[in-house]
Amino acid sequence: MPALIQISDLSNILKKVIAPAIQRQLFTETVLLSKIKKNSGVIRLGNNEWFVTMQSGHHSGIYAVGENVQIRKGKAKYSQAKVAAKYVFGSFELTDQAIEAAQDDKGAIATVLNENAKTAKEDLRKELNRMFHGWGNGQICLANGAGTATTTVVVDTPGTEYVREGGFVKIGPNAAVEVVSVDSATQFTIASAQTWADNAVITRDAADEPMGLAGIIDDGTNVATIQNIARSTNPWAKSFVDDTAEALSEDDMINAYLEAKKYGRPMVAMMNKTLFKKYGNLLTSMKKTADLKEVLSGGWKGLEFMGGDVGVILDYDTPDGYVQFVDFESLTITELTPVSWLDRGAGILTKIPDYAKWEGTLRWYGNLAVKNFRANTRLRQKTA
Repeated sequence: MPALIQISDLSNILKKVIAPAIQRQLFTETVLLSKIKKNSGVIRLGNNEWFVTMQSGHHSGIYAVGENVQIRKGKAKYSQAKVAAKYVFGSFELTDQAIEAAQDDKGAIATVLNENAKTAKEDLRKELNRMFHGWGNGQICLANGAGTATTTVVVDTPGTEYVREGGFVKIGPNAAVEVVSVDSATQFTIASAQTWADNAVITRDAADEPMGLAGIIDDGTNVATIQNIARSTNPWAKSFVDDTAEALSEDDMINAYLEAKKYGRPMVAMMNKTLFKKYGNLLTSMKKTADLKEVLSGGWKGLEFMGGDVGVILDYDTPDGYVQFVDFESLTITELTPVSWLDRGAGILTKIPDYAKWEGTLRWYGNLAVKNFRANTRLRQKTA
């Protein structure tokens, strides 16, 4: 008779079989996570906060004076930004019956664990990529039209891409409600009737998310206070933005690139499918090549801009209408805990109280921080 496999054995299998694959996939398949250095140029003080010292003003002691004239003294101005950690989890559960059915075969158990962890692995990677493109408000879509005492929710781009059946969402100021079904690419159904306004922001029940590019590359439109700095009284914390609603043009892109280059070294321009296609059409209309090339080390392919100085990269999570010029050296991931299993000595698999079920939880603690706001620029409300 085969030896009984204990829960501790399952935890070890889970660690050895799944965890490495999760880390490899998570940190190599997204541009932001793979190109931005971790904990670079920041100081961690306390339990979960990092401090970033920035030069926010030029030296005030530069003068040209005549002979025998007093030389005025001055100093540079520095400001200290503060970044708090955010906490992202991916969890899955196994029934005790599934474990029991596979207990005589370690290979079978590894398969069970792999299958149950696969969606957590893939969705955590995908969700982090979405978060790093947003502005920390947890937005997954917008209501397309007002709703009055209804359970049918119609949404705008990116549609229901991040709406999960069985999950809980908040629509505008309403209380959290369960998603009964995802009916189409633009519609889902909730468990109880609610009322909301057009363009109401839809978030998950818990939406305390890390900061993303749409909040970092901003002038206060999306995020008024960032890293404990009020943008209204600190113009150096404002990035150049062009929010004029119009068709995307190469002239707009050149202007945004030059503004970023004045303060940093923009490496990529990130855009979603609609604008990526538009830029490709702009190239061909000017008799230029629109072939995909490696435009960023690591095998990232895209289109060329400014004679190849900048790569134009397609990222489906870039907000609709945005073009983000990014200097990766101006950013850092303040990481408190890498992607790892939640394990405090009791094993990876934890019994769920009152149920014949076990759960495993992935975690990532950190945030996205900026060290030079003006090294990054954006275009917004651009169309094809």
